[in-house]
Amino acid sequence: MKKEKTIETMLVITVGMLVLYFVFKDKTWGNYFLITSLIMGLIGVFSNFLSEKVAWVWGKIAHIMGTFNSYVLLSVVFFVFLTPVAFLFKLTRKDLLKLNAQKKGTVYEERNHLYVAKDLENVW
Repeated sequence: MKKEKTIETMLVITVGMLVLYFVFKDKTWGNYFLITSLIMGLIGVFSNFLSEKVAWVWGKIAHIMGTFNSYVLLSVVFFVFLTPVAFLFKLTRKDLLKLNAQKKGTVYEERNHLYVAKDLENVW
């Protein structure tokens, strides 16, 4: 990992812990965020080796969380939005995809149309 990315990661962790400290200042474990922020800031300033290790672990955690979140978010979208829409279409009994027409033989519509030059203007 590049040095700039490592320093950026350490800065993000430090600032994130400070924000969590101000959010949970009155709680019993709010001070742990402040101490963690101080430790991460000092590691970021004084130790390149430890900074790289912390940034590597942070990257792995972010990768795992990103993978997990993508599955969770896609599942939520599917079950919250698409499933009710599918039930509504099922209740209306309309055959918008013409699936029942396949039982009759073909889904193609016969269209006898004589094309003229005007049909080819602005096709999109």
